[in-house]
Amino acid sequence: MYLVHLRLLPHPEGEQLPASTAALLTQGRDADADRIEHVSLHADAQPCPVVGVYVQAANLERAEAAAERAWTRAVVAHPPLAQWKLLSAEVPLLRPDLDE
Repeated sequence: MYLVHLRLLPHPEGEQLPASTAALLTQGRDADADRIEHVSLHADAQPCPVVGVYVQAANLERAEAAAERAWTRAVVAHPPLAQWKLLSAEVPLLRPDLDE
């Protein structure tokens, strides 16, 4: 399983992501096919909102592509989400030494 971070350009008027965003990313047959397991919103993250998408995938590239497709489907299903532009869909690189 991979955790993919969708980094979003903040809303032009400063609005927060709708609470329904997580559900929109996990709905439908395509979400099942992409094996989207869980979504976590970090609407207050700085410098930009982040959506954490947990994906079952064979490799990192497929996980990132699946998370990006999930965002695109959510925007199609709920057009107001288009106000938050997708900056990247990447597995974050975590440094264990930062926990100290």
